[in-house]
Amino acid sequence: MSKQITPEGVIRFTWFSVALSFCWPLSDDSSRSQVLGFRILQISAVVNAFLMLVTSIYSFFLNLDNMTALFRCIFQVIYTAQLILQTFICWKKSDSLQRIIREMMKCINEAKQYEREIFDAYIAKCNIFYGSYVVILYIATLCFMLGTLFLSSVLPLSIEYPFPINYTAVSVVINLHYIILFITCAAHVCMCVFGALLLWFTAARFECLAVEFEATTNISMLIYCIKKQLYLRRYAEEVIGCFRFMVFYFLSLATFFVTGLGIILVIDTSTITRMEFVSHSSFSLMHVYMYAWPADLVQDISENASRSAYDMKWYEQSLEMRKYILNVLVYQKPVTLSVGCLMPELTLRFFCSFMSNALSFCTGLRAMVQDEPE
Repeated sequence: MSKQITPEGVIRFTWFSVALSFCWPLSDDSSRSQVLGFRILQISAVVNAFLMLVTSIYSFFLNLDNMTALFRCIFQVIYTAQLILQTFICWKKSDSLQRIIREMMKCINEAKQYEREIFDAYIAKCNIFYGSYVVILYIATLCFMLGTLFLSSVLPLSIEYPFPINYTAVSVVINLHYIILFITCAAHVCMCVFGALLLWFTAARFECLAVEFEATTNISMLIYCIKKQLYLRRYAEEVIGCFRFMVFYFLSLATFFVTGLGIILVIDTSTITRMEFVSHSSFSLMHVYMYAWPADLVQDISENASRSAYDMKWYEQSLEMRKYILNVLVYQKPVTLSVGCLMPELTLRFFCSFMSNALSFCTGLRAMVQDEPE
């Protein structure tokens, strides 16, 4: 019989997957020297990515006549920019992330039996999908780094430098820079797992609250549940506030890649370029889905958690108690993952609509090109 995955195990696994991104905040009891060392590592990661960003932009302008190399430079710019953006957001939101994680650990350590069962049910629902993603990503990163040892080229990426690199010392330094950057980028790409973990945990807590609403037998218990609901809504808003712009960035990437894919498929380009666009489009859409799945659940259950009060034996309660229950059943605005007018609420319905529009765009563009007279 396989060993059951615990919430503590999920948190440790997620921490290991994003540890080298330096975006998981330190604990409250960290010393001043530990905080200083952590900040230095974050700054070093940003500087490392910025060096890659500058050289990628330089290579972009040198390869304007080579479409394959040109698009590879664009991909490198996109992913290094992601590293810088996510590090900056996590630096700015470090206090919020610290409070969110502290609350999560406290809740899990003090969880009752029925809460543990709800956590286990959520883990069983999504652990294979997210766990496989992390494992496959790191295996692919390791294979890519090892594969460069057998290539004839000096450097593993389509990067050009304004100085000679045919010296052993220079080549070693540049390849070491690439290895560090690859590992850091892999950790940053796993940040979607970190965000999804917090969203899944938030949804699970709302479901635990629904169970408490059903078990309410008096006014004091009902008031306690209402206060807890207000607290959970603030907690959910804080979680969403930490990852809102990361999700928007990936949604923008998905739009760019899908649009580029539609254009690439109808013009005369190499098969390698088309395959790269297909892989990057699929990758970005998967990122959006990894956020959309738990975000959709949070939106639904944050709106409906208080309605579970109707499932209790309200007809056996006093008239005053029934009035309180009616107030609880008043419409509650759901907690949504959105960015003002730039990104509507991220749900599975929105994701499916986005996918449908993307496929329609690619199909329509291809039909227009094929109908043009030669």
